[in-house]
Amino acid sequence: MASRLGTVETVEFYVKLGGAVGDVGEIKFGFVAPKKAYEGIKDELGVIQIGEDQSARGVVFGANRPTPPRVRITYKKNEGGRGSTRSRGGSTVRYCDPDKVGRVLNGSLRDAPINVAGTDFEVKAVSMA
Repeated sequence: MASRLGTVETVEFYVKLGGAVGDVGEIKFGFVAPKKAYEGIKDELGVIQIGEDQSARGVVFGANRPTPPRVRITYKKNEGGRGSTRSRGGSTVRYCDPDKVGRVLNGSLRDAPINVAGTDFEVKAVSMA
C-alpha cells in the first residue's frame, strides 16, 4: 500500500460479530490495515491479526453489512518534554469488537500507545465514530 510516507506494510485482521452461544451464527469481519495500526491496542479492541495464530478460514472480506463498531481514538504527543505546553495530536478511527466497546469507552485504552502514520502517540480519549 502506498502512502505519503512511502510503502507501508499491511496485514489482514478480523473482528468477531454475533454468535452468542457456541459461536453459532458468528461472522468474522475481515479487513486490511497497516501492520502498526493496531499494535499495542488490538487485544483491548478485540481485533485479531490473521497469521499470528489464526488462519483466514471463515473470514469475510469486503462485506458491507454487518460491520463492527468503529471508535474514534483521540491522541496526543508532548513534543517539548516534561511540563511543556507544546503538543501534537489528532484522532483516528479503528474497528472494535462489539463485546469490548463498553470497556474501551470507559477508558481501558487511556495512555496506551497508538501508531498513526508511523508516529507513536498516547491515547487520551475514545468515543464512538
